[in-house]
Amino acid sequence: MEENTNEGIPIPKSFLSSDTNAPIQRCIDCDHDLMLGDRHYMIEKVFKRYPNLDKLEVLFEYAICSVCYEKMKDALSAESMANLSQYMMQNSDMSALQKRIEENPEDPEQWLTHCIIKGTAKDEMKEFQMGACFRGDKMATDFMPPFLIGELAIEEMNELLSEETKGEMDDFMGEHFGIPPELRKDFILI
Repeated sequence: MEENTNEGIPIPKSFLSSDTNAPIQRCIDCDHDLMLGDRHYMIEKVFKRYPNLDKLEVLFEYAICSVCYEKMKDALSAESMANLSQYMMQNSDMSALQKRIEENPEDPEQWLTHCIIKGTAKDEMKEFQMGACFRGDKMATDFMPPFLIGELAIEEMNELLSEETKGEMDDFMGEHFGIPPELRKDFILI
């Protein structure tokens, strides 16, 4: 079992539940109480901007504990995982992210202003997704940096997935959100 620590930055507002404005309490897969702080967990949120309505909407959000996250990753094909890993290593602009972190060390909202792959500003994107690692009520910044990935990078990443992996993602999204497979191409599980 992972040791309970209270290090890190409080959960940023953008990672709170869009329904309750409070921390997401439970793992989407096993219903584990994430606020216990006994394991890391990942929060992912997918956003869509409606310019004609001047509105940014959360399409879906979830938290998944480290145990379930590893099971989910293990279900994806080795080919897809290798392709995604290579893509992220070759295309992520970690120096730009690091600069935003250094300029705003106590304001994680400022860390997520641009796509980590393409560098596009969040305000210029129609769709994007964000993710970060947490433990209890803190962002685990030493474990994994938070990320924002825009629509262009998501399209490129989807092209790298095997049919087997696309099927696993479709099943996950259908089971937990009722999202049909034809809509899943607009995001990717990281």
